[in-house]
Amino acid sequence: MDQKEAYEFYDKGTKFYDQGNLEDALLYYKKALSYFKSSGGSLKEADFFLKLGDTYSELDQFDRAEEFYLYALDIYSDKKDIIGEGYAFTGLGISYEKHRDNDQARIYYNKALRKFEKAGDSERQGIIHSLTASTFEFQGAWEEALMEYQRSSKKFIEVGNHQQGTYIDKITQKLQEKRSSIKISKMEKIGALSYLVALIVAEVLVAHSDMRIGLALEAIILFALLIHSSFKTSYNFSVLLRSMMILPIIRIIGLSIPGMMQIPALYWFPIIAVPLFAASFTIMKVQGLSRKNVGLIWGNIPVQLLIASTGIFLGTIEYFILTPKPLIASLNWEMLILGAIILTISTGLAEEILFRGILQKNAENVFGKLYGILYAAFLFTALHIGWNSIIDLIFVLLVALFYGIAFEKTKSIFGVTLSHGISNTFLFLIIPFFAPVILAMIS
Repeated sequence: MDQKEAYEFYDKGTKFYDQGNLEDALLYYKKALSYFKSSGGSLKEADFFLKLGDTYSELDQFDRAEEFYLYALDIYSDKKDIIGEGYAFTGLGISYEKHRDNDQARIYYNKALRKFEKAGDSERQGIIHSLTASTFEFQGAWEEALMEYQRSSKKFIEVGNHQQGTYIDKITQKLQEKRSSIKISKMEKIGALSYLVALIVAEVLVAHSDMRIGLALEAIILFALLIHSSFKTSYNFSVLLRSMMILPIIRIIGLSIPGMMQIPALYWFPIIAVPLFAASFTIMKVQGLSRKNVGLIWGNIPVQLLIASTGIFLGTIEYFILTPKPLIASLNWEMLILGAIILTISTGLAEEILFRGILQKNAENVFGKLYGILYAAFLFTALHIGWNSIIDLIFVLLVALFYGIAFEKTKSIFGVTLSHGISNTFLFLIIPFFAPVILAMIS
């Protein structure tokens, strides 16, 4: 078979494909296959494999579709064709979505999105956002679906495709109406609230009664969340339970590691943050969440910096509630910068990804926005029971609500992460050295 004949078969196959005549399309694609296989991994061969993948996907032959998409992906990757890689990842995502593996589909869609972002293809980004939204919508993850549809509309409007943008806006409006009419089952509400109460009881036991009993209860809660999340429950309830599993783990690790290692208190934070980051990114991968879904974007920089600046006041206020000892022996620039970096990454970033980016969004999908923010705020507050201050618990709850609302409005954790890190920097590193001066000025 010569090159001209192979291209003729390929073109005929494509015409049949466009007409919806998939069997004839596949027949002509197969006739051209021998030439393309001998062409040494050209981009044309990759395009051909992509078409074969699309055809097998339309015919619901999932394994064959995946095989050819991966062939295409290998060639596109080797040739540094990022648009082609994006198409291959998109095809894989669509195939997995058709087979109801929505979490895996989102993983491929996220990979495709990164390729199209790198290529500056805004229209294709809009398509990927809408495809991602459909996977969330199918699972009933309403808040995530709405967010992805809104991003899709924005991308289409950016490139002047107002017709498609308007169409997506109509889908968003219908989804909002559907979301408002769906209620969580009473048993799932009771279950979620029961775990919240159990975690609070465990924290109280650890802080005020018997640490061993408290830790035993934390372990029981961990296994209960693991087992319960595997039951046949709604998707949103299951992922909320799975994402809550990290909370008892935080406490168990937090109370065991520092006691076994003679290290300064400042360095406890990065040690505890390691499993926190690991768990958060595992949850993101399992749920198919992108960095945008959890707020790992810059957002509106002036607004984010304004939110970040609140950390100065929040840290100062909390110091006079708790009056903790400084985490550094003396205040100097080297230790201040090092400590601020440690606290911002280990408490600010690690905790905001988990509590706002993951837990709050999962709670919103179960309870709705208002009660989802409130639920995540109570979970965050529960982990501060060990400070033995009712006033501080009220303060932390208010801060958690502020952070939750800020994230909900801006869709970015950049500002709240900096605010959280700055707050702890002032609480543990700066104000302890200036408290006498401040008190003297006030008095």
